[in-house]
Amino acid sequence: MTAEAAHGDAEEQVVTVGSVTFTDENRWLRENTPEVLAWQEQENAVTTAAIHGWKHFGEVRDQLDRTIADQPSTAEIWGTTTPRRMGRFWFRLDAVTADDPTLGLWVSETADGPRTLIVDPRDPAFGQDGTRAQLLWYEPAPDGSRVVFATYPLGETIGTLHVVGTEEGRLLPVTAPPHLAAGATPGWLPDGTGFYTADRTDAGEHRMRFVPVDPGVPGEADTVFTHTQLPHNTFTLTAQVSPDGAHVIALSGQHEQVACHLMDRATGEWRPFLPVDHPGECHGVWYDDDTYVAVVTAKAPRGRVVAIPVATSSDEGTWRELVPESEAVLRCVRKLGNDLVVCEIRDIAVEFRVITATGQAKASIPMPASGSSPTAMAARRFERSTELTFTHETFQQASADYHYLPGTNELVQLSESSRALPGLTVGRGFATSRDGTRIPYFLVHRADVDRTRPQPAFIEAYGGFNMALMPHYLGNVGPFLDAGGVYVQANLRGGAEYGREWYEAGRLTNKQNTFDDLFAVADDLIAAGVSEAGRLAFYGKSNGGMLAGVALVRRPDLWGAVVADVPLLDMLEFQSQGNPAARFARGAFLEDYGDVTDPDDSRRIAAYSPYHNIRLGLRHPAVLQIHGEHDHGCEPFHGRVFTARLRAASSANKPLLRVRKDYGHLPATRAQALEHHAEIVAFVMDHLGMTPAGSGS
Repeated sequence: MTAEAAHGDAEEQVVTVGSVTFTDENRWLRENTPEVLAWQEQENAVTTAAIHGWKHFGEVRDQLDRTIADQPSTAEIWGTTTPRRMGRFWFRLDAVTADDPTLGLWVSETADGPRTLIVDPRDPAFGQDGTRAQLLWYEPAPDGSRVVFATYPLGETIGTLHVVGTEEGRLLPVTAPPHLAAGATPGWLPDGTGFYTADRTDAGEHRMRFVPVDPGVPGEADTVFTHTQLPHNTFTLTAQVSPDGAHVIALSGQHEQVACHLMDRATGEWRPFLPVDHPGECHGVWYDDDTYVAVVTAKAPRGRVVAIPVATSSDEGTWRELVPESEAVLRCVRKLGNDLVVCEIRDIAVEFRVITATGQAKASIPMPASGSSPTAMAARRFERSTELTFTHETFQQASADYHYLPGTNELVQLSESSRALPGLTVGRGFATSRDGTRIPYFLVHRADVDRTRPQPAFIEAYGGFNMALMPHYLGNVGPFLDAGGVYVQANLRGGAEYGREWYEAGRLTNKQNTFDDLFAVADDLIAAGVSEAGRLAFYGKSNGGMLAGVALVRRPDLWGAVVADVPLLDMLEFQSQGNPAARFARGAFLEDYGDVTDPDDSRRIAAYSPYHNIRLGLRHPAVLQIHGEHDHGCEPFHGRVFTARLRAASSANKPLLRVRKDYGHLPATRAQALEHHAEIVAFVMDHLGMTPAGSGS
């Protein structure tokens, strides 16, 4: 059933955004009315029939169940499950039982000793209106005696803060504001009697709040930062409290991280932490009561490490350089004992180095293989812990946890990798973009694949928000690889793989470069005989989903299939009325795309907005769009309006729309992840003419 048939006579409306005026026949699909939700369910049914009706779907799902990781990849999780130590306790997120992969919070007194479950999100106390809750992150007090965490209704990104006592496993009464899942980490006082956390006012201004935990601890007045003090395009705030509890740094994030303001707790006064108009990023950790050690990108686009005296932080002349800029991209720094550890990206692989407090090289931490860690990809911070632990994975190996022993410069593996893909080979390639920039990509396939002739290829890319798309475990596309396909990871401008300049070259007025880079990679794969037009599939998630929409409408000739996973597709009106996370999502949008109310920005964004660039009469490739019902960042209406307009524009390859219930921006459970990726892989394999390995037909 078409959108018009479901709605009757759909009326076109004339809409003006910024300096752009256009007609829109699908306004009704932007609202979650009963009529629209019924239409959406019809689309879900069509998608189920199309994908599950493929005769090999069951085989693909069964194969995927054997390759997909027990826990989400580091590319698919807000936080990390890596064990952490604070005080005498070790903490970690892990499955609540051997049969239930729901993440709960466990505590032990050694890294691998007996442990106790102190937070079980299945507890009805954490649910809302009978819905199931999920636990995404936690933050222990410095002495480990209590932990602040948040629970979220399954699929939601706005949750409720709680505090639990570590030894007794009992919830402590606190009154705290709702918490956004991504980016903002509370900061504890050294004695654990309270913590700072951030939210926004109804007017969208950032607000820092103190939450007392112990009885008798006095409250503090909220601090509201005006838009002049802290622009609204700043996504979230993290509180960083000094070791002596005398000062608090407000660290903005998450895609551009800046230690922007400092509070003297004795007076309650805040002041700018950095010099006026200091460009780029500045983020790090307290080294001692008087010194903040940070990665900065001003005059060093790949980053350098500096020690900043807090008393004179606004005078850059008093800063002391510890690590100069090099070919490596510095992502973050932390304290370990009296030394420092830096995380860096070198040739799109994560590395860790130990340096002294004066910047002298001390040790290169031996890595398990060339791969990735969430520390480098998106988080750009080490979890607060007195020990150095991290998660590591490769294209072939699912994530495992490691503990660094500085005394011997050794790694101890704390957990076994849950899955592996043996028999794969990894290669590299470079394409030349329209402006002459070399764009790197990885090629991953079975070692016995015949590369003398074109093969089906599955391209994944992101290219945005200062995030590095690193080598990550490919269990999610295991059946595609088993069937002889070639996986391609394209590292486009807009990401962080080569530092600040690479990021700047693919955002705002330079966003076109991201699209050119993708098409250059696709054309290079065809020219090199790796694949051919019509046998390429493109997959992108979130910002990458927007990229998938651009790929579909700009170069439909390239693709046999396109998958836009939680995409933004209407870039001029990217939020619905009443979105509870609108203040946060708008900040992220402004950071990378621009302000649609600005005349110049609106024209530039309209030029690539997928929804506004669908052309009549073109033969579009098969397209699958996936949304989460509770995704406040990339709302389902994007898929609805895009599906309706694309279907009206082309009679070939009807677009498919999947809107998942109990689902937000990412799969919340392994069962969700299995169904999610089974549909993606089956859809791609079907439209590229593939059959699963070992299939009888």
